[in-house]
Amino acid sequence: MKTIACPTCDQDVQWDMNHLQKLKARWVIVCEKCGNSLFSVSEEEKEMILAGIRLTEEYVPDIIHAYHNEDVKNLPSRVWFGEIKKSK
Repeated sequence: MKTIACPTCDQDVQWDMNHLQKLKARWVIVCEKCGNSLFSVSEEEKEMILAGIRLTEEYVPDIIHAYHNEDVKNLPSRVWFGEIKKSK
C-alpha cells in the first residue's frame, strides 16, 4: 500500500493496484475527498503492470525476509572491494 498526497486538496490517499476503478476507457485512482484523478492507465497498461507485479512476486527473492533469517551479527558493517587496477 502506498500513500500519495492529492495535489488538489492535499489529502493523503492510500492506494495500490487493487484500488483502481473503471472510468470510461481508463482505470483510475481518485482522491476520496475531492474526486481528483491521481493515477490513470489504459486497460493494456493495467494488465502490463499487474503482469510485472506477478513476475516480481514469483521470481524476485524476498531480500528483507532472507536478511532477517540470517545471522547478521557476525557480518562486517563495511564492504570493501579491494584495489581497482588501471587497464592499459
